[in-house]
This record gives sequence, structure tokens and C-alpha cells, in this order.
Amino acid sequence: MRPELTESQLLAVWEAGTGQAPPVRALLLAAAAAAPGEAVADLTLAGLNELLLDLREESFGPVLPCAAECPGCDEPLDVLVTTDELRAPGRRTVPYPSATLLAEGYEVTYRALTGRDVLAVDPDAPDARRTLLRRCVVGAEPAAEVLPDVVLEALAQRLADLDPGADTVLPLSCPHCGHDWTAALDVAGHLWAEVEGYARRLLHEVHTLARGYGWSESDVLTVSPARRRFYLEATAG
Repeated sequence: MRPELTESQLLAVWEAGTGQAPPVRALLLAAAAAAPGEAVADLTLAGLNELLLDLREESFGPVLPCAAECPGCDEPLDVLVTTDELRAPGRRTVPYPSATLLAEGYEVTYRALTGRDVLAVDPDAPDARRTLLRRCVVGAEPAAEVLPDVVLEALAQRLADLDPGADTVLPLSCPHCGHDWTAALDVAGHLWAEVEGYARRLLHEVHTLARGYGWSESDVLTVSPARRRFYLEATAG
């Protein structure tokens, strides 16, 4: 694993991702945890999640606080989940894993989705799901320019088996009514919220210390968080 992000690196990632679409932010975060030169856009979704969990663990620790609402009784719940619980037995692999599906008289060879696939599809387009699934198709016999929806839906059901960890799902149980259900966790969205919160707090500290001592941003970032808290308390006194 790479060492955790420095505060300067965290600010750079936050600045680059501000105003960007969620898939772009996810790739920026994954790139921060990737090996030098690793093409994160070409990784499968499980591979991207692996990098995101690495980054989260290194930068903020292994325990993620989450909130959920029981669909059985509408009770709000606070849930703690660890990065180990979210990790799949997947691997960051290129070339992509592929498989073959027999459905409705078609033999379809398909591959796992990648970050580049998600980037290429407008999530607000009316046919976004179909377009994304069509990008998984490597070939079909008999050849077909447009595969029937039923075939694409059958393919969609197989993607989780092809790329374990692409969808991060938590099994939950309500302590109030006993209802059991599963809920999806957006690892990239959760991590981005933490990065954004940290960046904004850090910039407020820079602003306060710049006004109090005339320091530049780089001056502030060279001071350890513990010493910085002392100076912040001193400026408030």
C-alpha cells in the first residue's frame, strides 16, 4: 500500500474533483492510491473499489460510519462497517475478466465493466443502463447490431459473478423490528464526502492562521495538526 495522502495531496485531489461528475471523482481518488503509471480507468469496478478502500483505510482509518433507514419501520440507524468487510476477494486485473452467456438463442461473450465504461455513459440519458451493458459485449453469435433487452438483462445479472466487489452491498438487520435487508454503499461517494469535509476544514485553518500570523498556505501545511491546533487556539484567545 502507498502511504496516506499528505494534506497537500488531499487538497489537490479535492480541488481537481470539485464540480466534477461522480465517476470523475472516483477515478481521481483511485489514482491517488494507485501505483505510479497505473491506468485506473482501465480497471474493473471491483479493482477501483479496492483502491478506494485502500485510500480510505490509509487516510481516515478502517472504520466507516454509515447511516441507514430501516425499510420495515423507518427507524434511522447508525452503522459501522470496516474496510475489510467491504473488500471482495477480487484483484486489480487487466486484461478484463470475460465470460460467455447463452440466452434467447444468442451466445454472448462479455467482459466486466471498467471505469472508462462508466465515464463514457451519461447517467442521465434515458438509455444509460442499456448503453452501459452494450459496452460489456465483446461479441455475439449470431451477430447482432442490437441485442434484445432480455439478453442484456441476463448479462447484467451475471456481472456481479464476473467481477466480485463491483457492487458494494451490506447485509443489515434492524435492532428495533428485526427486519433484514441489504443496502448498497457508494464507496467513492462516501470517501469523497470525507475528503471534501477535511479539505474545507483545512482551508479554514489556513485562512485563520494566515490572518493571525501572516503564514502562507504552504507554511500552514508544514505545521503538524497537533501544533496547528495550539496556534488556532492561541489566535482565538
